[in-house]
Amino acid sequence: MEEISKILPLIFKGQVRRSNPRVVEILAPLWPLVAGKPMARHTRPVDFEEGTLTLECDCMSWCAEMRAMSDDILARVNQYLGVPAVCKLKVRYVAQPTMATSLPDKSQIN
Repeated sequence: MEEISKILPLIFKGQVRRSNPRVVEILAPLWPLVAGKPMARHTRPVDFEEGTLTLECDCMSWCAEMRAMSDDILARVNQYLGVPAVCKLKVRYVAQPTMATSLPDKSQIN
């Protein structure tokens, strides 16, 4: 798994440098890898605009933790993206966050 974290930034670098990068589309399926499984259980990326990544969080204490760790989270996100596209992190509490689309089962992929 460590090797994929070295390859992904190379793949995403071109996409993130576009004028309208799809940062949320890139990060959403990888969020457990980027944020770590415990954090990913309570948060998810939902918006990216003008360098600000917005995360939804289902727990007030996790919101506070995410805000306190924002510099570390930004560094980790930008490491996965391969470029410093995200300059600011915005965390908002949502009692019932919209469920992210799950990845397809590996057995269903040709």
